[in-house]
Amino acid sequence: MIAAACQNDLSPDTTKWFAVLTRVKAEKAVSQALTRAGIKNYIPLQKVVRVYTRKKRTQMLPLIYRYVFVHIRKAEYVPVLETQHVEGFVRFNKNLIAIPDQEIEWLQRVTGEINGISLENRPFSPGEAVEVVLGNLTGLRGKLIRSLGKNELLIELDRIGFGLRIQIDPAHLRSLR
Repeated sequence: MIAAACQNDLSPDTTKWFAVLTRVKAEKAVSQALTRAGIKNYIPLQKVVRVYTRKKRTQMLPLIYRYVFVHIRKAEYVPVLETQHVEGFVRFNKNLIAIPDQEIEWLQRVTGEINGISLENRPFSPGEAVEVVLGNLTGLRGKLIRSLGKNELLIELDRIGFGLRIQIDPAHLRSLR
């Protein structure tokens, strides 16, 4: 039986985005440590308002639990792994696959307008490819996993491999069929 070679998208010359898994609740600490080391990184944060008996508290929490995205070359691979609270790179079937710049840009758009996003009433089918055509999320593409309700769809970005639950105005979404 011949073993397939592992894919490794690290490049000595070109910086690419990769996902790093952190310890529980260590995303911000890892981001700060990477920034101090001169390594470009990104955590998609969402504004969450918590209401307590006597007060409201607004917090910026990670959209994707335990993930930090790093923009690195091959030479920065080991320094990222040596960063405190980093558990390793996210791999797909043992392959270290780069995340396209476009998907990081989409995450940045989503988190910048997470509260103002609403969904279409047009019926879409599970597995259907969709694209946002109006607003700050223009260009966001994904695959519809399922409808979560009257005004909500679960959309999965291709390479990142997680479900992104967003609400969008019906007129802002189109099918890619």
